[in-house]
Amino acid sequence: MLILEVGINHFGKPKEAKKFLDFFLSSKFTHLSFMIQTTQFYKNFENKINFKLTNSFYKKAILLAHKKKKKIGLAVCDPISFGEVSNINFDFYKLLSISIKDKLLINALNNKRKDVYISLGKGNNKDISKCINSFSDKKKLKLVYTSMSYDPKDINLKRIEELKRKFNLEVGYGDHYSNNVAIILSNFYEPAFHFVYIKKSPKNSKRIFPDHEHAYELNYLNYLDNTLEEAKLILQKRKTNFNIKINEIKKIKY
Repeated sequence: MLILEVGINHFGKPKEAKKFLDFFLSSKFTHLSFMIQTTQFYKNFENKINFKLTNSFYKKAILLAHKKKKKIGLAVCDPISFGEVSNINFDFYKLLSISIKDKLLINALNNKRKDVYISLGKGNNKDISKCINSFSDKKKLKLVYTSMSYDPKDINLKRIEELKRKFNLEVGYGDHYSNNVAIILSNFYEPAFHFVYIKKSPKNSKRIFPDHEHAYELNYLNYLDNTLEEAKLILQKRKTNFNIKINEIKKIKY
């Protein structure tokens, strides 16, 4: 399953955000998330660009999504900025990796009683374990191994398998790589879902989105989703053949 992330690629403009929402509502995809940044982030940009969407936009987006039986989520990293939208009933939340030790934010998410995707980045097992144990309902938690580098030497897709074994939760892959190689190869470790940042095809080729290098253009998403499904089928066949051979070996009497 592809979970689409607008992030802040809307530049805080409702008209831009609506284009992402309209695409989502007419697509086959079922999950879309926006992002609330830190209060300091907004202060740094307040004289140039806002990057904030209105609460009324989020409420309308959720209403429209529900009519299509789809879900709208929110990625969060700061308890203060999250407090500004805490009265909105998002369907799911994503806790960004920089905040897995933020007790105030974790407590606020825990009180929501909604699905929470915990983005891990390079988080160590001790911090991850503390974060998980801070939630009262572990069944609503899902982990996201996120590659935070464009250097292939830094990508450790085996981490998906390690996290599943260590924490016994659903684990997905959050793609922050500069092309589709890592996300396709991630299927070898059977992630439960994929998070991907999205962007519009710019009329001006010089336009740079906040998540430019690792975001996929809207017109590429169907192809990416089909490619991931194809990769999954190929790997299932390989796994089946491998299991058959193992079973045959077990039957041999020495």
